[in-house]
Amino acid sequence: MKKLFEEHIARIERKVELYTKMSGTISRARLAIFIITLLFVFLASGVVNDLVYTIVLIGFVIAFLNLMGRHKNVEEFIQKLTFLKQIKQEQIARMDLQWDRIPFRDFNRGKYLTHPYAQDLNIIGKRSLFQLMDTSIYGGSSNILSAWLLNKAENVNGIKQRQKLVQELAPLQLFRDKLRVEALFIKSKTGRYEWSMEQMLDWLRLPKKTGFHFPLVIMIFLSVSNVTLGVLALMDMLSSVYFVISFVSYLTMLKTTEKKVSGLFDSAFQMEKLLGSFSNILNHVERFKASDSKQIADFLKVYQEEAQKPSITLKKVRRFAVAASIQKNQLLGPIVNLFIPWNLFFSMKLENLKEELEPKLSKWLDTFYELEALNSLANYSFLNTNYSFPLFDKNSANLFKAKQLGHPLIPEGQKVTNDFEVKPGKDLFLITGSNMAGKSTFLRTVGINLVLAYAGAPVNAESLNTNLFRIFTSINVNDSLGDGLSHFYAEVKRLRVLLDELNKDEDQPLFFFVDEIYKGTNNKERYSGSAAFLREVAGKNGIGMVSTHDLDLADMESEIEALSNWHFVESIKDGKMSFEYKLKSGPCPSTNALEIMKMEGLPVG
Repeated sequence: MKKLFEEHIARIERKVELYTKMSGTISRARLAIFIITLLFVFLASGVVNDLVYTIVLIGFVIAFLNLMGRHKNVEEFIQKLTFLKQIKQEQIARMDLQWDRIPFRDFNRGKYLTHPYAQDLNIIGKRSLFQLMDTSIYGGSSNILSAWLLNKAENVNGIKQRQKLVQELAPLQLFRDKLRVEALFIKSKTGRYEWSMEQMLDWLRLPKKTGFHFPLVIMIFLSVSNVTLGVLALMDMLSSVYFVISFVSYLTMLKTTEKKVSGLFDSAFQMEKLLGSFSNILNHVERFKASDSKQIADFLKVYQEEAQKPSITLKKVRRFAVAASIQKNQLLGPIVNLFIPWNLFFSMKLENLKEELEPKLSKWLDTFYELEALNSLANYSFLNTNYSFPLFDKNSANLFKAKQLGHPLIPEGQKVTNDFEVKPGKDLFLITGSNMAGKSTFLRTVGINLVLAYAGAPVNAESLNTNLFRIFTSINVNDSLGDGLSHFYAEVKRLRVLLDELNKDEDQPLFFFVDEIYKGTNNKERYSGSAAFLREVAGKNGIGMVSTHDLDLADMESEIEALSNWHFVESIKDGKMSFEYKLKSGPCPSTNALEIMKMEGLPVG
């Protein structure tokens, strides 16, 4: 796949080179036409027949405008090809985990400091699962994706429906790429002072202005009266005094309605500008036919039902914007409004259009944001063909069963996979092992794949069957200088929250991960506290994985029925240490701390 992307990039580069040459040719031709036209204007004036002069001049102008249009189209095509190349380069970067080449949307990490698992499982932030997956251009889409990754899985049906959509979208690479190219192109053309979609929705949701009908009826009557009385006065059939009274009354009404018509053009311009540029995206989705993808076809109905098609509504918006533009015409605007209440009429029409447009646009945007988030999952699936979609079989003999489970944020060449299963009644796992042997990584591996499963994405496993769980971690607990908390006390507070979650009366059990329990205190107190913790959590509404260096805790397997021992081990040969990163049953038979000290030249006693 990487080779195919590289070949695609090479083809794009050849096309860009070809169209860049074409752009230069058109540019030179346009300059030549301009110079020839100037020469013709000055040299042929009064020399050739006026009719011939006019026809030739019009021909030159048409040719110049045609070249301008072609040049603009070629330049836009080059820019879109450049965006497509960027997308392909990003896909290679995502496959190879080249983090510096993967776009990063910054989140307020402080917001997630108390989240049940966001920090410990590297779900958000730099070099995170979110950064790896997110291909969205719009913030609303990224918010939906992050919600899928960070919120509790509510029901299996919702996950399965999302899985189906992702599976249907994954092979539609051309559709996904074009959507992203159009979005990137629109974003590049958005001016600093132009509305965003969110600003436009806020404006559409403002309370509707009322009170148009009465002054509009009066002004229409006065407008007709002005014309009638003016004509009669010109024909000397009626005194001009009546016309003056009628006209002054009309001007008075015009003055009193100024507030109602203020901002008509600016609002109409912003609305037409934003929707006009966004229409390319909406039209692309509207025209797409998902013949073999039933879920996608149903999902896109909001754009494709005849009465709701964006193209129909956007045409109405454009016509309205053209009519409203008269307000800003310093010559035509005042003249037209002297005769008819143009601005007042279209201000009323704008309020009605807002009322019609808001629910449609809200639905289009909500669906589009969800589509972009789904495309992120679909792209992730497309790039990881060796991943599988999890099953949620309640009738399975296991609460959790994975084959060849790996960590998606570890490069393929360095990744080691493991089988792991959880059976009812044996749901507390004590994992021992040497330093750097893989305990922490394995806890994160199980946790991050659960997050992927509940988001509707494929997991890094040959197969995975799981129930729904709430997820909670205590892996990378940091001290807090601002709050005056040591590392140990911060961990204690975190474990207190864990116990509270475990004791909640919830339908979904808790799947919790504790790494290096109570590592911030002395051996005696660590063992005592850890043993008490294991007794407390055993048999509760949850599954637990607890890692530790305290090998003495392994003896608790005989005391706690739900507890089982597992370990990771290393081998040392010729002063070099190597790790298998393979999960094995039973307590760890060895430690390596003294050997590491010795290898680094430190005294070991």
